[in-house]
Amino acid sequence: MERIDAERFRALRDLLKPTGGVAECLHYPGMTPIPEGFDRFAGQDAKRAAADWNDVCPAYALALVSVGSYALPQDDAEMEVLWDELGGESGKPWSEVRDVIARSWAWLDAHRPA
Repeated sequence: MERIDAERFRALRDLLKPTGGVAECLHYPGMTPIPEGFDRFAGQDAKRAAADWNDVCPAYALALVSVGSYALPQDDAEMEVLWDELGGESGKPWSEVRDVIARSWAWLDAHRPA
């Protein structure tokens, strides 16, 4: 039996693992697809808001799963609870990411596949 080349294995693993963009902030890797153009939108939106990516990336991820197939509630109080649970390492309170999620929902609605 041939021995596995550990270096090649790590390189392949790193190639297949999501890096950058909203995928790295999903609570569970691969839990929902990232629509084409959403990473670009999120990056530009974060820059316009002069927000630290690590603080707002989980908000873009929450917007994706709350508007997507998981049909999570969009009621403000319930979304705040979800943010508290799924906000990851973000230092932002719900009041500071609410608009990020609203802008993301608007973008996702406008770019729904036909």
